[in-house]
Amino acid sequence: MRTRVARDPNEVIEERLTIGDRIADWITNAIGSMKFIYLSAIWFFVWIVFNVSILPGVAPFDPFPFGLLTMVVSLEAIFLSIFVLISQNRTDSKDRVRSELDYRVNVKAETEIAELHGKLDELRNDLIRAIDLAALYGTSTDIT
Repeated sequence: MRTRVARDPNEVIEERLTIGDRIADWITNAIGSMKFIYLSAIWFFVWIVFNVSILPGVAPFDPFPFGLLTMVVSLEAIFLSIFVLISQNRTDSKDRVRSELDYRVNVKAETEIAELHGKLDELRNDLIRAIDLAALYGTSTDIT
């Protein structure tokens, strides 16, 4: 009976996820999409249109050079870079889990191969002894 050495790395990784990890993954997936780029572009366009005095009856709340927008974009960049770093750390953790599981599989395979070599050596030795005995007693050594 064979025992299973390797587990699915994705299962192991999923078991180790905390709520914070799940939130960071969700945010990283969201900001790493084209939808986020489109929404950001629309947001900036609307912000600028509202603040360059081209709409009648709308008073700008952040006139050119858009100091508030600059601050918002800077804060967004800070938080996005933090989430990217968190994502990279999570990727490193996933790689460590996969590496550990690969190592275990390799050790198990090495052990099994060594056992097979031993069994083959025993079979070869048994065959050599049988041939020697057959030659000693003058019997046929036709194995085919």
